Amino acid sequence: MAIKLSELYKSTSRKNMKLIAGKNGINNIVTWAHMIESIETSIFLDGKELAFITGIALEKVDIEEKLYELVEHTYKHKASGIVINTGPYIEKIPEDVIQFCNENNFPLFEVPWHTHLANLMKDFCYQITLSDKTTLELSSALNNAIFFPSQHELYIPYLESKGFRTIWPYCVVLIEIFERDGITAVNSKKRIKLLRFIENILYSYERTIIYDVDAKITLAFANYTQEEIKNILDEIKKRCMEILKKDEKIYLCVGENTKNIQCIAKSARQAMDVLKLQRKKEIYDKVSMYSDLGAYKLLLAIEDKEIIKKYFRETIEELVKNDELKGTDYLTVLESYLRNSGSIKAVSEELFYHKNTVCYKLSKIEGILGCNLSYLDNRMTYRLALMIMDII
Repeated sequence: MAIKLSELYKSTSRKNMKLIAGKNGINNIVTWAHMIESIETSIFLDGKELAFITGIALEKVDIEEKLYELVEHTYKHKASGIVINTGPYIEKIPEDVIQFCNENNFPLFEVPWHTHLANLMKDFCYQITLSDKTTLELSSALNNAIFFPSQHELYIPYLESKGFRTIWPYCVVLIEIFERDGITAVNSKKRIKLLRFIENILYSYERTIIYDVDAKITLAFANYTQEEIKNILDEIKKRCMEILKKDEKIYLCVGENTKNIQCIAKSARQAMDVLKLQRKKEIYDKVSMYSDLGAYKLLLAIEDKEIIKKYFRETIEELVKNDELKGTDYLTVLESYLRNSGSIKAVSEELFYHKNTVCYKLSKIEGILGCNLSYLDNRMTYRLALMIMDII
């Protein structure tokens, strides 16, 4: 929902706007244009705006010092750049202002007095509005591709018109942020703030779409490899965790690449499956790929969910009920036993039980399940049952 500063600057080639400092920040994202004439008004910046200064409200006594302070405050309030209108109020941009902008990669532009700032700001805001419109339309087209894949007319023509080829592979990513209890999602204001933050990161990459739906941040990558996507998400995760509170956690769940845009719903379902699984297993603050799920993929691919529910009932349900009724921890012991390939010693060390206690609990488990866990086939049966517990 914004535009690169470099794109706005490119459109001013005939409008006497000149970049004089901070060129390394020329690709900053701009969300709007804002007139700033005093330190008091600079506090109303939300961040990512392009600020305009005429100097009309600055005291003529020590005006260079006042201008420096205003530029410094504008930078501290996360503006994307600043435009100074030179003329009767600011005759010349001081060298210390230019030096500050260069040192901080803060784009500084000069516009002569005869240029009408109102028209320039109007043009910039119009371009930003058009960019916002395109972003919304791309989000709508992607949503249609996911939920109405057979209705090609709802998404293919528009995506093609914006350079998203139908034949490219597509991948869907779901990002969800929760309080540390894993139950309470962060409020919508915080989620939208994070969406804007991630959106700014994605402006460095082409062929991406981002939007918010059902309290989840949804991303789509067009014509990227899975490795490239993971690298981008690692960057997003790292930067998001810098601004998240310690009691908040983030899930980043990635579907597989599709053959083309018509199959994107499959990637979205996979990303949702990963999200449900990782929430159940409390695996967060990492990038989770559907391609890394191993045997879980076979279970998730079973469309008739009654089959896996029946398997659960026929195998491990009695043990679960026993734990709930009697307060035992047999399920935990069984999980540890299977995870450690049947090693009594490893279970003892992991759960801080005496070996005899482990053996006693295993014998009780075998009695409840009616099986001999020393046999590999039986271990595989209950390992599969434990995996099913993670997805039902």
